[in-house]
Amino acid sequence: MNDKFSKLILVGILICLILITIKPNNIQVSSPNPSINVSAGAREEIIQLASNRIAVVDNNINSGMRGTILIFDYDTNTKKFDYKGSMNYADYFRNPNKYGVPTN
Repeated sequence: MNDKFSKLILVGILICLILITIKPNNIQVSSPNPSINVSAGAREEIIQLASNRIAVVDNNINSGMRGTILIFDYDTNTKKFDYKGSMNYADYFRNPNKYGVPTN
C-alpha cells in the first residue's frame, strides 16, 4: 500500500511539472510611468516623466540656471529629443506667494 501511495504522489508531481512547463508565461513587468533617475553629471539629473518624456534638472550652484527643469519629448521618427519647455522650481520656493502657494 505504501508503494502505491508513493507512486501516486510521484505521478502527481510529474503531471504538475509538465503542466508548469507547458503553461504560457503571461507576466507583464512594465509599468505605465517608470521612474528612472540618471545622474548626467556632477550637478545634473535626468528624470523619466513618461514613456517618451524626460526632465533634466540643473542643481549646479554656479551654472546660472540653478533650479531650472528642462522638459524634452522623444520623437520616435527622428530618434531625437525635442525641447518642450522649462520651469524654474527654485523660484517656487523663494517666492511661493507669486505662484499661489499658501505659506503658514
